[in-house]
Amino acid sequence: MEALSADHRDAIIMWALAKLDAAAFAIASALVSAAVLFALTLFLVVKGAAPGMPVGPHLAQLSVFFPGYSVTVAGAFIGAAYAGAAGGVAGLLLAAFWNAVHALFLAMIRMRASLASYSID
Repeated sequence: MEALSADHRDAIIMWALAKLDAAAFAIASALVSAAVLFALTLFLVVKGAAPGMPVGPHLAQLSVFFPGYSVTVAGAFIGAAYAGAAGGVAGLLLAAFWNAVHALFLAMIRMRASLASYSID
């Protein structure tokens, strides 16, 4: 196995420690979570249930957290709005945490490099 060039190593390190764009990550998280809940709700509505059984009883428990949500076509739109908002907030918090941890890690690396070059002589 051949050694990586210095430019290639630097590119890998910069890619691994790149900051996340918090707004883009929040929007992507919101869209994905809204689409997933919308699709799951519509799948259960189309699938239906046995006579005398409620449609999607487990998914219907989301109405505890999302007022107005139900496993219906109208509920799919309401749930998508709530899931989008919750996913956006979760994505924003995750991106902020990711960036804070990486900033702390880079600060620690810089401090160690600075201390390693310091001489008491």
